[in-house]
Amino acid sequence: MALTLSLVSTLKKTPKNNYHIILIDDKNQPISGLPADLNEAVNQLITVSCFQGKLGATALAYANEPQDGLLLVGIGTRTQPQVGQLQKIAKAIYNQLSQLTKSATLILADYYDDNAFGQLALALLNQSYVFDCYKSKKADDAKLTEIRVWVTDTQHATLQNVLLQQHAIYKGQALAKDLANQPPNTCVPQYLTQKAQQLANQYPTLLTLKVVGEKDMEKLGMHCFLAVAKGSVQEAQLILLEYNGSQPDTKTTTKPTKKTKNKAAALENPIVMVGKGITFDSGGISLKPGLGMGEMKYDMGGAAAVLGMMQALCEARLPLQVVGALACAENMPSGQATRPGDIVTAMNGTTVEILNTDAEGRLVLCDTLVYVQRYQPQVIIDMATLTGACVVALGHVRTGMYSNNEDVIFDLEQASSASQDRVWHMPLDDDYQEQLNSNMADMQNIGGMPAGSVTAACFLSRFVGDIPWAHLDIAGTAWQSGKEPTATGRPVPLLMHYLQRKALQA
Repeated sequence: MALTLSLVSTLKKTPKNNYHIILIDDKNQPISGLPADLNEAVNQLITVSCFQGKLGATALAYANEPQDGLLLVGIGTRTQPQVGQLQKIAKAIYNQLSQLTKSATLILADYYDDNAFGQLALALLNQSYVFDCYKSKKADDAKLTEIRVWVTDTQHATLQNVLLQQHAIYKGQALAKDLANQPPNTCVPQYLTQKAQQLANQYPTLLTLKVVGEKDMEKLGMHCFLAVAKGSVQEAQLILLEYNGSQPDTKTTTKPTKKTKNKAAALENPIVMVGKGITFDSGGISLKPGLGMGEMKYDMGGAAAVLGMMQALCEARLPLQVVGALACAENMPSGQATRPGDIVTAMNGTTVEILNTDAEGRLVLCDTLVYVQRYQPQVIIDMATLTGACVVALGHVRTGMYSNNEDVIFDLEQASSASQDRVWHMPLDDDYQEQLNSNMADMQNIGGMPAGSVTAACFLSRFVGDIPWAHLDIAGTAWQSGKEPTATGRPVPLLMHYLQRKALQA
């Protein structure tokens, strides 16, 4: 069973075999006042265990009927907590109690503000995430199913709203992780279509699904998108999920007719989120080196994040209109694959000389960016595991953010600060555009090694015109690389905080 968090305003009537979780600073002081009996037990455990309150340190006293158990967790110095510190605290709690008890009570009182509380809550929920569906020997099911959080009465209402939002974000983040962690022989474009359909079925009053296949792409002139898919037997899919969370005006709403009762209301200037969904990126004819190629299943991390965001949005039921667009294809080498030197025409009539077939993400995105303009969006945000250059620039901490609009930049930076799903504003100067000039076509799909992430964003910028737009390069943040690679579910928290902000502005 998944972990859930709930708020309580009393320490009385705890469940059987409950554990009290006490956060202790580096001066061995609890972060909040405790009842006399509990304070005495804490002091005894500190003495017996030689506890020092270092960040992530723990000391445990087992439950002994009718006595509750006790877990001390160090928080280090009493400073404004950073997301990394909160994640260490959450990990320490979960590792100690996940196989020990069903229920625990975390005593916070009013120590954390609503932002820090939200980050800790999400970190605790993420600790319970497991992906082992392909393992013959499954991980032991966690016993811990509920953490009750004791807070003051004055904070209860505010933190309850925060908690509801974080549960929604976690569901979306977990879905994004599940999709990205799937092997590429399972997660093909059609698989993502099926998952989108399941989501639409789960929230029929909020979501409408549309799918554009290759035949329709051909008619629409989406030849950049099709160029990527040519080398694969898997059909490309442009998946569109329309979310309508706007409440109808009861005073003006007319009675549904036979013609209208089963039709979703048309969207008006929605927010559009576009995700790159390359379900496996071999590089095509410009074949990638074999070392580490297995991680190229994560090249659909943008599409996974969009689909996860749509689930979180439905759970939160924000009063917005949003379109999630998943640009899905598989990039493979074959006798039919696009060659370096080929010239193709985008949906808006722009000709593109393809000099490197491994720069394929921008090709599926450019046609998608043109297509979604039929919605007359108020803003477009695309996210893509687009360039290794962004990883070189920012590592695995911050997502690269590019934009043509100061208001979009401000809103995303505010969402970044609130969610701690951090971004860094990167340049988009016109001077970089020259690197995309082509002798043979209107432009080429690569701009050379210098400023590789910037020129990729410049490429995309040519397909949005004056529409407020942002590009998120998540190549360094969508998954953790190394011996134990796994999807992170980013930037779902960032997107949801952005949407929450837009809902408040509406």
